[in-house]
Amino acid sequence: MKHIQICADDYGFDAAISQGILECIDAGRISATGCMVLSPAWPQWAPALRERQGLADYGLHLDLNEFAPYAEGRSLSGWIAASYLRRLDAGAAGIWVNQQLDAFESALRESPAFVDGHQHLHQLPIIREALLAAVSRRYGKSCALRSTRALGWRGAKARVIESLGALALRRGARSAGLRMNSDFAGVYDFSPAADYSELVSDWLATLADGGLLMTHPGRAGGTETRPDAIRPARERERAFWLSAAAGELLASQGVQLGLCEDWPLA
Repeated sequence: MKHIQICADDYGFDAAISQGILECIDAGRISATGCMVLSPAWPQWAPALRERQGLADYGLHLDLNEFAPYAEGRSLSGWIAASYLRRLDAGAAGIWVNQQLDAFESALRESPAFVDGHQHLHQLPIIREALLAAVSRRYGKSCALRSTRALGWRGAKARVIESLGALALRRGARSAGLRMNSDFAGVYDFSPAADYSELVSDWLATLADGGLLMTHPGRAGGTETRPDAIRPARERERAFWLSAAAGELLASQGVQLGLCEDWPLA
């Protein structure tokens, strides 16, 4: 038996995504979700997580480039370039992180079990330093951080994501005495041609104990907030996790849904 955290990203993005994630929590198929506290839909959907406290870990899905007021006009590649060229203001980055942590605590009336980042921006230079400082000051060693480091080859896209800051974030987390997932999976191209059940089977078979499988389940339907480029993939992922096949796969591979408390120290 190995403990694998299955974490749904983007809770609070809109109604369809939030409902889909809640269904997966209620079905006992995921054990964590990351929350987008700047979304206009977040206040409506935060109470449903409070009602389910104890069923999953709840964390902050740090958002710099979706609903954030400072996101306008800067693409994902623009954020990456600005951080590596040291063109982001460190003081402003600290304010952004702390404001989102404040919003999480205010809505859920608890501190986050972990922090990760929308499109993994939490691991970029300047942002990661601000995040490490805020987490250490506010929570000591009780809040974990997501690592994008994979212990084995899981595709070129996964390796590129890892190369953008996983090692440096782990070094910072180690210095601060924080927990991180030991392994990471869930990255793919969201293509309709992808066999999601086969991907999950491969990921679960190769993930180490204390690892994390990232997923993006959501219901069908329009969005009341922002365009959602991966809605079809979300629908396929939700359908898989709510299927009998998903439960059978977890059992056959000896996987127990894990929490941040199962993660080792960085």
